[in-house]
Amino acid sequence: MTLTAEPPMPTHDPSLTPDLPEAAAPVRRIVIQGLGRAGLAYAAAVAQHPACVLSGFVEPRADLRSFAKAVGFAVPSAATLPKLLAQSPADTVIVSVPLAERVVAAEAAIAEGLALLIDGAPASHAEGAARLAASAATARAPIACATPVLFHPLFARAARLLKQGALGGTGRVRASVYVSRVFAPGAPPAEGDVLDVVGGELLQLLDGLFGAPARLTASGQRLYGDRLDEFHAELTLGDGIVAGVDGSWSVPGYPHAAYVIEAEGEQGRILVSDDALEVDLLRPCDDFPAGTTRQVLADMADPVVFDMGDPSRVLDALLARLAAGAVAGDALDSLRALRVVRAIAALRRSITAHSAAQELSV
Repeated sequence: MTLTAEPPMPTHDPSLTPDLPEAAAPVRRIVIQGLGRAGLAYAAAVAQHPACVLSGFVEPRADLRSFAKAVGFAVPSAATLPKLLAQSPADTVIVSVPLAERVVAAEAAIAEGLALLIDGAPASHAEGAARLAASAATARAPIACATPVLFHPLFARAARLLKQGALGGTGRVRASVYVSRVFAPGAPPAEGDVLDVVGGELLQLLDGLFGAPARLTASGQRLYGDRLDEFHAELTLGDGIVAGVDGSWSVPGYPHAAYVIEAEGEQGRILVSDDALEVDLLRPCDDFPAGTTRQVLADMADPVVFDMGDPSRVLDALLARLAAGAVAGDALDSLRALRVVRAIAALRRSITAHSAAQELSV
């Protein structure tokens, strides 16, 4: 099958696509920058979406450009963004390059005046985050960052309950993330450590659910080499909520990252993971009755099976955001993503300084 700029009929349920304002229905011309696994997944999602046209690829490696063509993407490609735009006009860029290259790639899109979606963390260190924030301040088009776990239906459901005050004020929070990257075939990953691979996504969840971290302390362990394998932290989040956080990429039995967040308040308790949502409430909230309720993914109204790497939900959210304008605190909030990069840098400083407290500006 050949995937061209004329997308085939969508394979996802159109009812799941966020409603776009009728006055803002132009087809988005999207460029994919970076042709690794994530880039190709985004390309397939764009090619199948009725509101998008795949304008082309930006990839410096000729072999990856050839591979994309061989698997059926019949669109222009080039080594740089300016070269591609000379062949094929576009208004949006999805950046899925390696972490260390994302700031430069994002700056190129900003310089061209294009809307931008960065897949994953926007930068590998606090200096890169500051540089990108400075560029974003003069951007002529919206900038978004995609963290797949924020789109998980169970975490989104928990966020809705918390926003509606189900717990009547949150007291204690515990959070953890575990994945078996050290023991996986070809492990560990070529770059980064446990904070880069899964710590950032957990911090994105905590920031989105409870507010930005203002203060933290952390410790960590290097068990299998020079890179950080485990971390333990205490974060003071919005409204003074204290969260205990644990993460490891060296625990056997977790082929995919397993996120768990537990929050207790004066009106009840919420325990949410990528497997289930358990709610114990003293009074009803939203459509949850008083007492104990448990939901699993199959119970959700959304019939699409969620995959942490599935970009279709991210693409729907991006189109809605571009049509309606950025929404502070939404799942694509680039300011949150930049805060998390700075928080990870603070975790590293605290670990290096033997759990010294770090203050963060919100």
